Amino acid sequence: MRQKKITNGCVDWCGNSGMRTGFAFSGKQKNCRASGRFQNESPCPDQYLSHQPGEGFAMAKGAYYFECMSKNIHKGDVHNIIKKAGENQSNPEVYDPNLYIYEEASTKRVIAKGPGDMAINPLEFAGSQLGFKGLSVMWVAGKVAAATSSDGPADRSFGPLEPTMGNLLGATSYGVAIQMTDATVTALSNGNYLLYGFKGVQANMGGGRPLVWFKSADYGTETDVSWEIQYQAYTSRSEIIPNGQIKGLTPYNINLGQKLKVQTPQGSGNVVEGDPGNISILNLTTDQMTCGISEVVEGTAQPLCAFPLYGNGLDAMVPIQKVLLTFSTKVVNTGTVIEQAYSQSILIDLTSSTHRAVSFDINKGWSWGGYSWAQKVEADSNVVPLLIDAA
Repeated sequence: MRQKKITNGCVDWCGNSGMRTGFAFSGKQKNCRASGRFQNESPCPDQYLSHQPGEGFAMAKGAYYFECMSKNIHKGDVHNIIKKAGENQSNPEVYDPNLYIYEEASTKRVIAKGPGDMAINPLEFAGSQLGFKGLSVMWVAGKVAAATSSDGPADRSFGPLEPTMGNLLGATSYGVAIQMTDATVTALSNGNYLLYGFKGVQANMGGGRPLVWFKSADYGTETDVSWEIQYQAYTSRSEIIPNGQIKGLTPYNINLGQKLKVQTPQGSGNVVEGDPGNISILNLTTDQMTCGISEVVEGTAQPLCAFPLYGNGLDAMVPIQKVLLTFSTKVVNTGTVIEQAYSQSILIDLTSSTHRAVSFDINKGWSWGGYSWAQKVEADSNVVPLLIDAA
């Protein structure tokens, strides 16, 4: 599975992006908006936007509802989002924007009627790549509700939802968009602040601790953090102590439903089939060691948790889609054990949505509209129960 790239630059008339940054982080400055291409213009020629039924279209089985509350969205934008999703996938023919009829329900919502073979998550991710942060896409099978002029959130009861690959298999990529003012970015940069990230996990045993999952000095007025589901199980001889670093890893690529069988005191072993739904590590030696899960971010697998693995013991873990973000002047390495928040932080739950949008102000801290999917974490708070869910 490849790590998605984030666009950093202005979009041209056909949705082609400018320069790109690395894998997971993108700090996009306001001067990228100078051309107006991130404004409300429909970026594609009109001939792509309206067709009569029967003119080369497959029979519509339903419709996709594209909703973006953070900015206006138009028919040409959705055309380009579908096209971009096809460029990201191995089956671009499924993501053919010319198979759909587009209707603007409001300035925040566009309906695309067509065959319905596209997965939801690639569409949402493509939207984030093209500047539509927090884009929500929903597939509605059968008769499509009439468009409305309301700019409020879409009614979620349009009809029965037809299962798609997106909602059957679950999302495979996640992201958080952080919006900041020029003044905040300048203050953070002048103050040598780093952006730190931490990831949640559920486990069947106690004694676990979260680790610094990533750190970055690459941020701007619009900063994207994204990652894909790609795991490793690891063992280490490092002890789990506050502010200590877990290093000397022996890692193995692994998926949910697999087990790492540790066969030597050095922590080496092999991956076999395990229990469905979790990642387990079985110690076949009498030596105690440390174990945990790593997840790919910025193109590299980084450890996100550490647990004691006793001789002849079995640890089972399930990564959960909760991330804690914080800006701090404290300089620590990835893999460092954390028990307390370095500064005011935000805990974000992406269980019900693959992408979230938040804001940060150097004086006011984090904001997200007060929704239940996030919470503020004050400096020096105990973050262990927030990130380690010991069943």
